[in-house]
Amino acid sequence: MPVIIEKEAKTVSEAIISACEELGVSRDGIDVEVLEEGSKGVLGIGGKNARVRVTVKRADVTEKGLRAKKSFEQILGFFLSTYSVDLRETSDEIKLEIMSDEDKGLLIGKKGETLKAMEFIVGKIAGRFSENGREKRISIDVDGYKKRREESVAKMVKDVAKKVRMSGRPVTLDPMPASERKMVYIALKREDGIRVETRAEGEEKRIIINPLRRGPRRDRGTAQSRS
Repeated sequence: MPVIIEKEAKTVSEAIISACEELGVSRDGIDVEVLEEGSKGVLGIGGKNARVRVTVKRADVTEKGLRAKKSFEQILGFFLSTYSVDLRETSDEIKLEIMSDEDKGLLIGKKGETLKAMEFIVGKIAGRFSENGREKRISIDVDGYKKRREESVAKMVKDVAKKVRMSGRPVTLDPMPASERKMVYIALKREDGIRVETRAEGEEKRIIINPLRRGPRRDRGTAQSRS
C-alpha cells in the first residue's frame, strides 16, 4: 500500500514542501496531484488554500517507517555531525541502520540500552501520526552492533553451558536486559544437558544455567523460557 498524504498551504509549492518535510523525502521521491490550486481572493478576503495529494514513489516503506526515519534523524543531530540512516522494512519490523565514521559509543550505551530507549521514543513519535505501518516495531542498529552483540552473547553462554555440563554446577550470569535474555534462550535452545531459568532480584533479572539432574526421570533439552 503506497504512502499517501494530503497537505494544504497558501500555494501548491508550499504544500509540496510541507509534505516532503513531514515525511523526510525529497521532491523527486514523490508524485503530486494538485487537488486545489488555491487563490488569493480580493484584498485578502475570500482566499483559498492550495491542496495537494502526495504519493511516495518508494513502495517498500510505510508511513510509520518514513516518519520514524525522519524523527530519528532529528535526534541524531544532537549526537553526530555527519551520518546517514538506511531504512528497510519487513512484514513486522522497521529497521533503521546508522552509518557514521564518528564515535557512536554514546548512541549504543551500556549493552545497547541507549539504542533500546531510542527505539521506544522513535516508535512512539512515528506511530502517533501514521496511518499505515503502525503495528510494526522499530529496530535501530549502529554499524551492525546488534549482530555482533548477538554473536558475542551466544559464544559466551555456550562456553558457560559447556563448563556447567563438565562441572555439574550451576552458573548465574550477570544481569541482562530482556533483549539479551532472549538471545541466551535462543543460543541455548538446542544445548543438551542443561536447564535454563530466569530469576528476578529486585529490578534486575539474571539467567541461571543449571546442569540436568542425573537419574531415570532426567529431562531432555532446556527448560521453557520464564523471562
